[in-house]
Amino acid sequence: MLETVLMVLDVIVCIALIGAVLLQAGKGGGMGSTFGGGDGAFFGKGNDLDTIMAKATIVLGLAFAAITLALAKINA
Repeated sequence: MLETVLMVLDVIVCIALIGAVLLQAGKGGGMGSTFGGGDGAFFGKGNDLDTIMAKATIVLGLAFAAITLALAKINA
């Protein structure tokens, strides 16, 4: 029973983690930012949504790792 609940929770967290990563803005400007294409390097660190998504990615990643380790411990 506990194993099934953890597996379902692991899948839900995994899908949320994928979504959080895909919703983040790209950080690498490449050569375009060298010639004025990217203003992020000079004018602040980004908007609040980027900060929230970065923190959500960290939390979801830690939750995914903890649940996966718990499942491995139960199955061993």
